[in-house]
Amino acid sequence: MSRLPAAINPRVCLLLVKEPASAYEQIFVPHLGDALRLVALLAIPAAWIVSGPLSALTMLLVSGGTWALRYYSRTRSEDLAGQIVLLLGGAFSVLGTYKVVEWLDLLVHLLMLAVLTKTLANMLVHHAMLPDASTRRQAAGILVALTGLGVLLAVLWEIGEWAGHTFINPDVGVGYEDTLGDLVAGTLGSLIAAFWFHGSSRCSRAS
Repeated sequence: MSRLPAAINPRVCLLLVKEPASAYEQIFVPHLGDALRLVALLAIPAAWIVSGPLSALTMLLVSGGTWALRYYSRTRSEDLAGQIVLLLGGAFSVLGTYKVVEWLDLLVHLLMLAVLTKTLANMLVHHAMLPDASTRRQAAGILVALTGLGVLLAVLWEIGEWAGHTFINPDVGVGYEDTLGDLVAGTLGSLIAAFWFHGSSRCSRAS
């Protein structure tokens, strides 16, 4: 391993890149994280039984997200942590937990947008759609771009909530304050993901 730049903490880099990338396996090799993917699949019919078609659709999206994490996470731990966030967010929605613990909705929006934005960034890199930053200006531009993509995901999420409320189940929570709070939390989560991606990329280049 080459000497790391002084600005990068070696211990932090070890946490970010110490495991083999699970995203780029050429052959499907089952591992522990796949157990959670199975749980997400089984949760789709269970959610329909418990809370109806909209909840089943929610868990279908969660299941899709867990598979995206399998192939685009940089590490197994990133894959596992992302799955836990997605599954908990979906489960809270199905069980109506957000109506009981209101602040939990904002926390989940923050964490889920961080996971989704980071996964999207990994996907763009894997398909050579996001250039490597060789200067500070380029790095700043990538940070802005990733944060913007995360905000777009947050907006699409809110559109999905509105559509669910309007066409499927009027019990879905919508409204000015709810939407604004969700967007602020989602923006913060996207910003966290952008810096997370930047830090892991610097460590990868230094290793």
